[in-house]
Amino acid sequence: MPDAPWIRDAEINGVGDPPVYCPVCGYDCVTIFKDRNGDVFGCERCIQEQDSWEWMEDEKERTRPDWAYE
Repeated sequence: MPDAPWIRDAEINGVGDPPVYCPVCGYDCVTIFKDRNGDVFGCERCIQEQDSWEWMEDEKERTRPDWAYE
């Protein structure tokens, strides 16, 4: 079984704090985001931030029935 990525990095670059990897996307990250229940749902690399007004407009557009475009 191969070593964990942070062990390989420490062997190559010297010992230091191991990086933290996102359990969702697998990339090393600085910030982990959790929901109210404490469940991790991503990091700064795999979550997209969006203004609430833009999101509402996108949802209106996405959920508009096909006949509304005619």
